[in-house]
Amino acid sequence: MNRWVSTTEKKQFLRWFLDHHRLKRTEARMIIEYIVKHPHLLENISFAERIPQNGKAIVISSINSDEPGFEFYYRKRKSDNISHALGELMGSPSDKVYLLIHFHGKLRNHHYTQLVESPALDNIKRYEQFQKYAKEADVVIEKAMLETKKTELRKQIDDALDQMNEPLFKKLVAELNELEQKLA
Repeated sequence: MNRWVSTTEKKQFLRWFLDHHRLKRTEARMIIEYIVKHPHLLENISFAERIPQNGKAIVISSINSDEPGFEFYYRKRKSDNISHALGELMGSPSDKVYLLIHFHGKLRNHHYTQLVESPALDNIKRYEQFQKYAKEADVVIEKAMLETKKTELRKQIDDALDQMNEPLFKKLVAELNELEQKLA
């Protein structure tokens, strides 16, 4: 249940990042600029906080970060060769690529946090939504059960009237009144 992020939002953030941060590896700027210039690549870029088990991932850091300046993960391998990463992007433009960007204050940067895929947060949101739906479903089921009980009581009241059974009639009418109060 990830939020869809437009290529425009990704492009604007990457441009902002390049304008406001110096990179540890200045050549890594080429990767970002290449991605920004190619919308089809932007569609397949996902911002992440962790390196995925499988798939391609590019890690780029600003000089204020303690993280490595550039790393490229692909096919369970790791490389710090920017040319190799650029070649992979050019050679397989339809592959999904995870982009991890490290800079000072990134967790307070609203634009950045909106871009990041967060499986834990998505799971929490999905759980909360499930709980809400479950409560709503319980209410609907309870109401349906009460309506069914109400219909049964009316039938039993009619039968008690037909049999002229006054004590049963009074008892059933009391139950029906109690049930109608629950429905109100």
